[in-house]
Amino acid sequence: MVSVVYTHRLICDCEFIRWILEQEDKHSLFSKLMHIKGSSEQWKKHHNLLLLSEFKKNKDIISIEEESIGAIFKISEDPQFLQNYKEQITKNLIFSIDLTDERPFKCYILTSPDYEKKYRENTHYDRITSVEIISGERARMVIKDFFTAFEIERQSLR
Repeated sequence: MVSVVYTHRLICDCEFIRWILEQEDKHSLFSKLMHIKGSSEQWKKHHNLLLLSEFKKNKDIISIEEESIGAIFKISEDPQFLQNYKEQITKNLIFSIDLTDERPFKCYILTSPDYEKKYRENTHYDRITSVEIISGERARMVIKDFFTAFEIERQSLR
């Protein structure tokens, strides 16, 4: 079984899923994300995360079934400490920051180009270095790089 140590965990929002659905290579991106999720040495099947509150709040804006999303991102129950926050972007940021207490100690939040600015302007993101907000082509490159690491490891096992 292929096992890769990735540099960051991946957290996504529904805007990112919507963005992928608009891309010509959406099937390729989803496939790469599935391989990344299943091959994480440190967080097998829990590497790519989507908060349940994010999914419930926005499931009407995405035209993909929950089971399909679950193959790409682990839909994670909101931790108790997030109850104090109302805004979903803030919840995603606080959740990501909390995840950086454990290996690999860094997270990417995957979002759409339209929402990237909203994350960056959130007061909880001020001076945070362990969480990076990425979207668009940058997100596509990170997924490609992670998938390349998966392919290299898979090839070494043959």
